[in-house]
Amino acid sequence: MKLTIVDVFAESLYAGNQLAVVEECARLDSDTMQDIAREMNFSETTFVINRTDERARVRIFTPDRELPFAGHPTLGTAWVLAGGEGTYTLDLDAGAISVRFAEGLGWISPPAVTLKGPFARDAAAALIGLEIADLDEEYPIRFAEVGPKFVLIGLKNLAALKAAKVNEVLYDRYLEEGYELQCVFVFTSDSYSHDADFAARMFFRSPELREDPATGSANSAFAAYLKDLRGGEFQVVVDQGVEMKRPSRLYLKIAESIEVGGRVQEVLQGELT
Repeated sequence: MKLTIVDVFAESLYAGNQLAVVEECARLDSDTMQDIAREMNFSETTFVINRTDERARVRIFTPDRELPFAGHPTLGTAWVLAGGEGTYTLDLDAGAISVRFAEGLGWISPPAVTLKGPFARDAAAALIGLEIADLDEEYPIRFAEVGPKFVLIGLKNLAALKAAKVNEVLYDRYLEEGYELQCVFVFTSDSYSHDADFAARMFFRSPELREDPATGSANSAFAAYLKDLRGGEFQVVVDQGVEMKRPSRLYLKIAESIEVGGRVQEVLQGELT
């Protein structure tokens, strides 16, 4: 089986979010795919079941479960299969997702995002180990679903973003109480760099609680959130993964439809036995 490792939403090598893409694997059953994803131990590993020059059936696995959609695996897999050119379609469990490539960037058109909420500010602050005063009142706390389920929490500044740490006891309790916060996305308009609009971090359990350096699905949800909040057409740049020393950059185009863009860097090609 062909194995390609790429860095996704990465402006340069050894940044962004790592992805393993396994091809020629139609004979594998689901348990073996899960074992390989656990062996890779990246946020996600994708499996190309069959392909043509224009589209492929693809499955996405974290180290402990299968996902119907995730952003960086969609972008990275399409880049590998299309050579970073033209338009390529992935048939995922969430449906057909097209990725187009232009001027070095790949652009995902994500599935529809469902926004819900709100979530109490005191509960949200406690969840990420901060005070209510650290939350930005300009941004209401919302839940969002786009395959994975997120809670979106706006913070006042980078100091709060850097200090955020999910309280695992509260996280598990809120899940037991039915809150849809499988993933915790925190953001601030106090960005890391002068040419970005937001800085963000994303926490999830897989199976232990961990941080993701670049999350296309979370930023798809964030784009829908900003569209609902502001209206109109605009573009924003989000930096993520800086705290993990995996700096990532995501480009959001927000109009009647939403696109999430980024660059892909190839790291390795080999064979998986």
